[in-house]
Amino acid sequence: MELGSGLFNLSGMSSPVAIVDQVISEAIRVTASDILLEPEEKEVRVRLRVDGVLQTYGTMAHGAYDQVLSRIKVLGNMDVTENRKPQESKIRVEVEGHPYVLRAGIVTTNFGQMAALRVLDLPQYTQFTQLGVSEALASKIRSNISGRYGLFLVCGPTGSGKTTTVHACLKHLNTGEVNIMTIEDPVEYVMPGVNQIEVGEDVGLDFVRGLRQILRLNPDIVFVGEIRDAETAKIAVQASLTGHLVISTIHGRNSVGAIYRLLDLGIDRFMINYALRAVVSQRLMRRICEHCREDYRATPEELALYARETGKKPLQLLTGRGCEMCHQSRFRGRVGIYEMLEMDEETRQLIFSGADEEVFKKELLRKGFKTMNEEGIRLVDEGVTSIPEFIRTMYDAR
Repeated sequence: MELGSGLFNLSGMSSPVAIVDQVISEAIRVTASDILLEPEEKEVRVRLRVDGVLQTYGTMAHGAYDQVLSRIKVLGNMDVTENRKPQESKIRVEVEGHPYVLRAGIVTTNFGQMAALRVLDLPQYTQFTQLGVSEALASKIRSNISGRYGLFLVCGPTGSGKTTTVHACLKHLNTGEVNIMTIEDPVEYVMPGVNQIEVGEDVGLDFVRGLRQILRLNPDIVFVGEIRDAETAKIAVQASLTGHLVISTIHGRNSVGAIYRLLDLGIDRFMINYALRAVVSQRLMRRICEHCREDYRATPEELALYARETGKKPLQLLTGRGCEMCHQSRFRGRVGIYEMLEMDEETRQLIFSGADEEVFKKELLRKGFKTMNEEGIRLVDEGVTSIPEFIRTMYDAR
């Protein structure tokens, strides 16, 4: 997919400084989350990730790219002469008077050094309802993070908006009357009034050591950037049982999957029942561009999937045609879809009983649990998103 009507050849610009400035400015203009500079056999391709999907922005010759890469290394205080070892850095830039942070990573591929830059800015949405969360769900989230102890999890794949949701939680809790401490890899957003710690090999600090250290510093609320391994999971659960509210993210297909992920990491069923307050699972789906929306004729496969999800045929399906406003992508912006599993007596009994994941899901559906798939189909029916986008985003979210 291309941004605009054609590729922009970046090699013809006057200097590597101008090329880097142009790419960064364009990424910010189209609200890209990532910039990829990828060496290929004959040229270097520049792609921007917009609304979760990569789009080609332009190309440049290898000769020009060598200078561009040196410019990126200089901005990030990296070793300009190092061409083999991976390097990471943070680059601070200002575009139209607004500060941004670029998290840069460089690694050698078969055709040269590839650079990836994550564009970081303070989340625009800091209230739950601004995220697309219904007021009823927002009220449940606020209730579950207002307790003095327990574990609150946000789950989903990379790029599903977990960090933004956690930021909204911490902003709600940051009243000045509690000590909020975080352990992150890396610190993506600076939050005033919150004590943030970054893990890293260079300082000899990982999640486990950092979490142990934090618990000696009288915290009320602890945010653990991600539960990745058994030891981190065990300490986070123990902390949540000893008078701390622990908020963390975990990779999982859905909220039920997050519970079984904890079991896979060796957390005892009794510990999960006592510690866990709730799990929010989420995805981000692209919105159909309002300027070029039109009727969509679904394929037989798409209609069959819709029928499996709903038991009926769709009344009307929409998509985007592609226009200048959406840079021919047919979509503009994204919308969050959520499901929330709260721990109640029935849910605890399911965990105690040793029920497998499928039985767990069937019991939840029997009692009226609203899944992300239902929310996604609702947005398809309302013309907010398209059936192909639903399938792309949600097909694995069962």
